[in-house]
Amino acid sequence: MKNAVELRQYGQGHAAWWVPADLAAGSVAYCGGVGLDATFDFALADEMGLEVHSFDPTPRALEYMERENRGRVRMHPWGLLDRDEVVRFHAPADPRHVNFFVENLHGTEEYFEAECLTISTVMERLGHERIDLLKIDIEGSWGKVIDRMLDDSILPGTLCVEFDSPAPLWRVRPIVRRLQKAGYSLVRRDKENCVFVHTR
Repeated sequence: MKNAVELRQYGQGHAAWWVPADLAAGSVAYCGGVGLDATFDFALADEMGLEVHSFDPTPRALEYMERENRGRVRMHPWGLLDRDEVVRFHAPADPRHVNFFVENLHGTEEYFEAECLTISTVMERLGHERIDLLKIDIEGSWGKVIDRMLDDSILPGTLCVEFDSPAPLWRVRPIVRRLQKAGYSLVRRDKENCVFVHTR
C-alpha cells in the first residue's frame, strides 16, 4: 500500500472518507450511495468547494436529502450499475435499515423500482468529460460498476470504494488487480473502505 499522497478526512462517523488534500476547487465529484448520512458529500462541497453530485434512489435517502441538503450538492434519484435499466431494489431483512439491494441478498419480498445508469451515461447526462473523485458505497454492486467503468475507459483521479454486502476476498481481489492494472494505487484502507488514486 502506497501513501505518498497527502490525505485529509471529510465527513463524520461511518460516512467519513480520506481523500487527497490537493483536490482543486471546482473538481467534479460523484458520490454513489447516500443513505441517511451525506456528511462526506456536504464536506466536499462546503469545505473543498467541489462540484458534488450525489446518487441514491432509495426513498428514505431522498427524504433525508430533501431535508438536509439545502442546495449544497446536486442530488439525483438514480442508482449506479453496469447497465441502463429500471431495476428492482430489494428491502433489507431489518426494516429499520435504510439500504436496499439490487441483488436480493436477504431474500425479502418488499422492493421498489428505480432507474439505474452506468457512470458513462451519467457523465453524458450531466455534461461531464471527466470525474475527479468517485465514491461508491452501493451495497454490493461495486464490482459491476467498476468493471463497466473500466471497460468504458473512465478513470476518476480518486476512487473511494466500500467493498461490502458481502465482500469475500475472491470477489475483491480481481477488482483490485484490475484497478492496479489500470493505473490505480491503494493509498488507504479502513476495514471495508479503500481509497485508490490514479497515477496519471
